[in-house]
Amino acid sequence: MEKEIYIKKGWLFIPVCATYGELPFGGKKNNRMLEMFCREDNSETKLFEFQIPAGEAEDETYPVSYYARFPVKQFTDKTLILRGDLGKAFFDGIRNEDAPETEEKSFRAMQGEAFRRPSIHFAPQTGWMNDPNGLVYADGVYHLYFQHNPFDVQWENMSWGHAVSKDLLHWEQKDEVLFPDETGTMFSGSGIVNDHEMLGLPKDALIFFYTAAGNNNKWSIGKQFTQRVAYSTDGGETLHKLDKGVLEAVCKENRDPKVFWHEKSGAYIMTLWLEESDFGIFRSTDLLNWEQTDRLTLKDAWECPDLLCLKDENEDESWMFWSADGFYFWGEFDGFKFQTDGVRHMAYINKMAYAAQTYSNTKDRVISVPWLRLPNHGRNYTGAMGLPREFSVTYKNGEKVLKQQPVREYEDRKKLVYDSADKNMQQEDMFQWEFTPDTATEIQITRAESEDILHVQVNRDFEFVYNAGTGELKAGDETFKTEAGIRDFSLLFDDVIFEVTADCDTMIGIFELPRIVEEFCMKKGSAEKIQIFVS
Repeated sequence: MEKEIYIKKGWLFIPVCATYGELPFGGKKNNRMLEMFCREDNSETKLFEFQIPAGEAEDETYPVSYYARFPVKQFTDKTLILRGDLGKAFFDGIRNEDAPETEEKSFRAMQGEAFRRPSIHFAPQTGWMNDPNGLVYADGVYHLYFQHNPFDVQWENMSWGHAVSKDLLHWEQKDEVLFPDETGTMFSGSGIVNDHEMLGLPKDALIFFYTAAGNNNKWSIGKQFTQRVAYSTDGGETLHKLDKGVLEAVCKENRDPKVFWHEKSGAYIMTLWLEESDFGIFRSTDLLNWEQTDRLTLKDAWECPDLLCLKDENEDESWMFWSADGFYFWGEFDGFKFQTDGVRHMAYINKMAYAAQTYSNTKDRVISVPWLRLPNHGRNYTGAMGLPREFSVTYKNGEKVLKQQPVREYEDRKKLVYDSADKNMQQEDMFQWEFTPDTATEIQITRAESEDILHVQVNRDFEFVYNAGTGELKAGDETFKTEAGIRDFSLLFDDVIFEVTADCDTMIGIFELPRIVEEFCMKKGSAEKIQIFVS
């Protein structure tokens, strides 16, 4: 079936029947192909193809979970043809409109909980989200691009979504910027400011590197994974793909290019996952021609690499290689090779945070944002981003350790609403706190030296317990072995997200609560000090 639409307004609103719940391993969704063509001068040009959840997709009804807002401004006064094996009700539901804000608000109000999102952790308006991409700071704006499927809450149709912020806490979601094409679907990548005026583009252009995942959509059947370039000259709002600067496949599914300028050796450096636990380092002086200068194997590490120069409190530098699971390796980098002892360290105590990427163009600040693998049951989006954190080096017992402090913007904006130093802590045995809806709340606790057990109850159905004698930490149903004797804890609650930071910002664990946080209680005697902040 097909539908012709003469484009007069900025967006297509496409009905989505979201497939909620986890699919069995190897399970397939009931998806149908939707293709879009542009008709001009009696000929058709293919523009896009997407997999759309069919639902029941009968002619009479199409069960709408939400509408995907698809930008079509560039096709104004042209005819688009939408074609696919979907029912009449689906095609009848497609509208060409200019962001009908009142209708959008009404639809969201009807859906209620399905559209609820955290207050300071970015989550997409709708659809599936995974890895952060193209993190770049330019003209006072932090750009956050991300892997996105606008047409379902399951992984598919990998595109680049886009959001912006001036404080790393409050985000405005913009239009999608990269969609699948004949080279493949749009996998992860990075972004830089064009300081060295490469590719014939102005100095203030933004340049992006991404993986075109060949053979991942019907349009690109038989093609390999390649690393490609896109650019923006309008402040990151629109990305244009380039045919030059392509790095052809080195290994079958090599991906996730992270590019930065290395001043000492005078070249751009690209780190790339190759296969298994192998990564490549490439150099270029023009962003067109790349030379591989290193191939390294890092124990159990996999995809989404980053290569960072960090500083300690004395401004001494250390190089660190990073992979998706938050595994990191200390070493030395000369612009060509990364030399490491191969010892694997872990940035997180659990598996919720993944595929973190650092911002470019932030001068001496190294700011990292991870994807949180939240299922968000019953909501019209999947996934969220972690609180942005600043990386630096510290030392524990003479050993070099990664420190991950919440960004200063968060620290500057949070407000103290309770301090046990101003209260009489001995009046009652239990300390209790009720949370303000739609507000992020941080509870800082200093464990009493006389008490080995710190026991926190959240919503009466989630426990956080730390044993200072053994170092055992329990969060919900999970138990972890951590350092013994930790005294400082920061517990950050935002919607169903629970971030634990401890041991002077060197221990991070991120968890999903069974439901939105409402109350908190603990034995007063186990804490020497309690402070509560809201954001």
